[in-house]
Amino acid sequence: MKKSRSFFLSISTKMMLLIVIGTFVLAVTLVIISVVLTGRILTKGAATQMNLFCEERADDLDTELLRIEDAVGSLSRWTRSKIPDVETITNDADLRDTIVDDADDLILFMTEHNDTIQGAYIHYTLDITGITSREEGVYYTRGDDGKYTTIPFAQDEIESDPVADYWYYAPISNKDALWTKPYFDGSVDDYVISYVEPVYIDDTPVAIIGIDISFSRLLEWVDSLKYHETGYMYLKESDGSAHYHYNALGQKHFHSDEEDHIIENEELMSQASTGEKLIRYIYEGRDRVMAFVTLRNGMKFVLCDGYDKFYSERNNAIIVMSSLSAGLSIILAVVAAIMASRITDPLRKLTAAANEISEGDYDVILPPEHHDEVGELSRAFRIAIDNIRARTEDIEARVRAQDQKIETDAQTMKKQEDDLVAMKNLAYIDSLTNVKSKHAYEDTVKYIGEQIKNGTAEFAVIMCDLNYLKLINDTLGHKAGDIAIQRAAKLLCKAFPMSTVFRIGGDEFVVIPSLIEYAELEEKLDLLRAVLKEERDASDSILERVSLAFGCAVFDRSRDHSYQEVFERADKIMYEEKKKLHEIDGITTDR
Repeated sequence: MKKSRSFFLSISTKMMLLIVIGTFVLAVTLVIISVVLTGRILTKGAATQMNLFCEERADDLDTELLRIEDAVGSLSRWTRSKIPDVETITNDADLRDTIVDDADDLILFMTEHNDTIQGAYIHYTLDITGITSREEGVYYTRGDDGKYTTIPFAQDEIESDPVADYWYYAPISNKDALWTKPYFDGSVDDYVISYVEPVYIDDTPVAIIGIDISFSRLLEWVDSLKYHETGYMYLKESDGSAHYHYNALGQKHFHSDEEDHIIENEELMSQASTGEKLIRYIYEGRDRVMAFVTLRNGMKFVLCDGYDKFYSERNNAIIVMSSLSAGLSIILAVVAAIMASRITDPLRKLTAAANEISEGDYDVILPPEHHDEVGELSRAFRIAIDNIRARTEDIEARVRAQDQKIETDAQTMKKQEDDLVAMKNLAYIDSLTNVKSKHAYEDTVKYIGEQIKNGTAEFAVIMCDLNYLKLINDTLGHKAGDIAIQRAAKLLCKAFPMSTVFRIGGDEFVVIPSLIEYAELEEKLDLLRAVLKEERDASDSILERVSLAFGCAVFDRSRDHSYQEVFERADKIMYEEKKKLHEIDGITTDR
């Protein structure tokens, strides 16, 4: 009994048993961790990668759809600005034709360089024209050569048009812009989807503006996208009633969600996207997974791949990791048992512990603290480890405090930057008139100067000056003068609603027309003259009305080398007009 007890109480035996048991537990744990964690990580990574690929391709397609929406919206706003009221556009056929003719350049500019666009059109509604054999609009369609041609289309053809429900009645009923479902358009012998926006005036539909996208070319691009070796993509309706593939386009029956047997994550089918998960399903006996994202037009952009192919890397990795873990654990157990069996002096364990501590590992296994020399050494090691750990924790606490201070300083700097941006925005607005300030004007002049150097400048300058401001200030007070300046700014904004108006002095303004109003410069100048005449006719007193003198000059690339040259011509013309107004009003000075 004593020999047996001394055997189990020996340090060598205890260490050998401890190492063998610990190695066995480590082996089992390592195998479980390898199988579980590796499987989870690879599965999540593969699902994330598949969703990310789908989202990136969907972003490309959404960008094209957004361009179509912006083009239709811009053309719709332009058309609305040309229509005075329902009665006038109904009775004036020449005005309707003029608007359509003027829209030609805008339609071609916005659409002809986009290969996915099949056609674009602007049509007046039957509410305006009635049922007539007259063409009330224009429909451009892209030919085989890529150039646009027009398709004649009279108003009395709308009711008999088999696709009128898509491009005409649906948007009018919706009273807002919409994307249509895919439909076959016999006039172009192709499937299309359309983005259509109705133009309303006082609850009356006046015109229909739309752009058609070739759905077959769109599907051809989608079908060309590949994910790894076997993954493919397609489009489907938001409710899953139809799946669209390029090769199946035109068939009477479309594959739908009802033919897919969902195995996992069925709740994702009704959501906008699969997020970071995948839907597993069975189709025609094949196990598959899918990810999808909802596009701007409501359709879903779907990426599919085989289940076995998708998880093949994960399964292979699990097998390899499990095999390696099991083999390595067995080898470690054998080696540890052999080494432990040769340990005769517990001091060797302390030596090994000392080496581990020197390498920064404080979670070492020490011999029990018995009342002997080894126990005292073990106790001294433990105290040293506790002191080192406490010092390490103190250093980490100081580092965390320093990191917190750095974060606080960064937040303070961010707030200061935000304040600077807000102050800069205020500097760009004139506080009296709410038009752009002189500081904004100077930045704009610098930008135009760069365009002149690059050979891309195309602009006009309208110099304006408020007459009799000093006389108003001296007679009625500076508050009345400020009101006159504000009224002058409003008149300019009324005449040029889409352009930038700058106040560059006490009674001086500059208008730089936008591209749209630059194209209609003479019409806008006539409108300004009409507005000023209306203001002049409103009162005989020069103290009660707003009197503006203005001069306009257009940049000429063959003669102008700087913005200042154009400005000086406009200023000179304004000054001549000011003298004429003074003579008419019987005023010899600007008092």
